[in-house]
Amino acid sequence: MEKLSFELSPEIRGKFEVVNTESPLLHSRIGDIDFRRITLDQAEQLVKLNSRYIRKIVTTSKKKSTKFS
Repeated sequence: MEKLSFELSPEIRGKFEVVNTESPLLHSRIGDIDFRRITLDQAEQLVKLNSRYIRKIVTTSKKKSTKFS
């Protein structure tokens, strides 16, 4: 992930990543978006619309082994 020249909204930080842009502003089908103030709902909508500027970060949870001797 490239270093952005702006801070992401705390609401989406760690849950989504902004890609393919250096601008904090996006003119989208759901309206003008400022990645510095974007809400979780707006981010989800952009992902559903297959925006090429935002991706949801998928974390894989590792289950701990519960083997007993």
